[in-house]
Amino acid sequence: MNSRLIRVLIVVFGVAIGTAASYFLKELDTSINTQDAAADSLREQAKALSTTIGDVRTGQVSYVARGQGEAFWMTHVAGLLPTLQRQASEFAAALTAPGAQAAFEPAAAALENFRTLDSRVKEFVTNGNSLLAADLIFSDGLESAATASTQVAVALNEELQARAGGVSQMRGRQFAILGGTAGGLVLLMLVLAFTGAAPRRDAEPLAATPPVEPVRFEAPLPRAKAAITPKLITTAQLCGELARITESRQLPGLLERAAKVLEASGIIAWVADPTGNELRPAMSYGYTDRAVAKMGGIPREASNAVAAAYRAAEMRTVAGDNFTNGALVAPLMTADGCIGVLSAEMKSGAEKDESSQALATIFAAQLATLVSPPAMAPARAAQA
Repeated sequence: MNSRLIRVLIVVFGVAIGTAASYFLKELDTSINTQDAAADSLREQAKALSTTIGDVRTGQVSYVARGQGEAFWMTHVAGLLPTLQRQASEFAAALTAPGAQAAFEPAAAALENFRTLDSRVKEFVTNGNSLLAADLIFSDGLESAATASTQVAVALNEELQARAGGVSQMRGRQFAILGGTAGGLVLLMLVLAFTGAAPRRDAEPLAATPPVEPVRFEAPLPRAKAAITPKLITTAQLCGELARITESRQLPGLLERAAKVLEASGIIAWVADPTGNELRPAMSYGYTDRAVAKMGGIPREASNAVAAAYRAAEMRTVAGDNFTNGALVAPLMTADGCIGVLSAEMKSGAEKDESSQALATIFAAQLATLVSPPAMAPARAAQA
C-alpha cells in the first residue's frame, strides 16, 4: 500500500480520536456540573424543610404557653402545614438514591403523625383542656418533630454521598478518556514517524558520482595581478581601518589618508540635525577649527551642491577653474535614508574623474556607519 495513503489515514484517525475524546469529555463535564447544581439545590430544600419544621414546632408549643394568643398560633401553624407538606413532597421527589429514599420514609411518617396530632391538640385547646394538649405537645409532638428533622438530615447525607460517588466515577471516566486518547495519539505519531516512502526496486541505479578532489591551498599565496589602479589597494586598507574605529580621535588621521587618495585638499562630513532641515559639519580634514566654525550650518533648501546632494541623495559635483578648486559631494546613505553628505575639495579637475567619484562614494558609505545615530561625537578637525 502507498505509504502516503497510510500517513493520511493515520492523520484522519488521530483527528477522529481527538474529536471523539473532546465530545465525551464535554458531555461528562456538563453532567458533573449538573450534579453539583442539583446537590446545592437539594441542600437548600433540606434547609428550608428543617426551618419550616422548627417553625411549626414553635407555633404548636405556643398553643399552651401563658400570655400567648392560642388563636393566632393555631392560624399560623395551619398556614405553615401546607407549606410543610409541599416542601416534604419536593424534597422526597429530589431524592434519587435508594438509601436516601429509605431514610426519608420515617421523616414523612413523623410529619404525617405531627399533622394528626396537631388536630387533636387544637381540639383539646379549644375545649379548654390545656393539660392534655400540653401532654401531647411535649411528648408525641416533640418526638415527631425531632424524628422528622433527624431523618431529613440523614436522607440529605445519603443522597449527597450517592451523588458524590457518581461524580467521582464520571471524573474517573474523564481521566481514562484523557489517558486513552493520549496513548492512542502517541501510538499514531510513532507509526507516522516510522512510516516512510517505500523504496522503488525498479528504479534505475544512481549514476556514480565522481569523487571531489580536495581543494589545494598554496602557501604562501601566489602574487596577485596588479590592481586596475593602486588607489584601490589603499582604499581597501583604509575602509578596513575605518570599520575598526573605536574612538573619535582616530578619525583625523584616517580622513587625511582618504583626502590623499582622492587628491583632495580638504574633506568635510556634513550630518543632518534631528529635524533634517540643516546640515552641520561633524568631522573634517584640511580646514582649521575657525574655518569650520565660520561655515556654520547649511539649510536643506540652500542653493548649493551640498544641499542638493542631500535632498536628492545623489552625488553632485562643482567644476573648478584656474583660480578655484572643484568639489565632489557624495551622500551618506543608511537604511533610514540619506543622513548627510561627504564633500571633498578637489584639485586639477579631479572631480570629473569617474575613478575619484567611485572612491568618494566608497568613503561616504563607510563614513555613514560612523556618523549615523547614535552619532559619534564630532572629531576635532585636523590641521592642514
